[in-house]
Amino acid sequence: MEFMSDMLGGADAGKPSVFELVAQTKMTELLEPALRHVTSVYAHRYPRYLIRILNLHEEVYAAIMLVVERHYLRNYGGSFTEHFYGMKRVRTRTIGGSKALTGGNVWGSLVFLVG
Repeated sequence: MEFMSDMLGGADAGKPSVFELVAQTKMTELLEPALRHVTSVYAHRYPRYLIRILNLHEEVYAAIMLVVERHYLRNYGGSFTEHFYGMKRVRTRTIGGSKALTGGNVWGSLVFLVG
């Protein structure tokens, strides 16, 4: 989404535009219903195997998102949808000069992303 900052005429390339923030938020909101729909379609076809997963959808979704978001936060510095739109989380207060996320930052972000 680097072209958005070029269109705005000299905007800071490190900061996402409003359009990127809204798109990232909407994508986050739509992941759960999409996964629920896919699970329900396959649960109707194979009820013996998938009906329990459909009944426990919220818990299974939270566990999957915990693993996915932790992977993306540790390896790419942003959540799944933030990485999709080319955004990255950085620390604002740095002591050693590194802006990379620490383990505490990752777990704090996971509490708010998944919890």
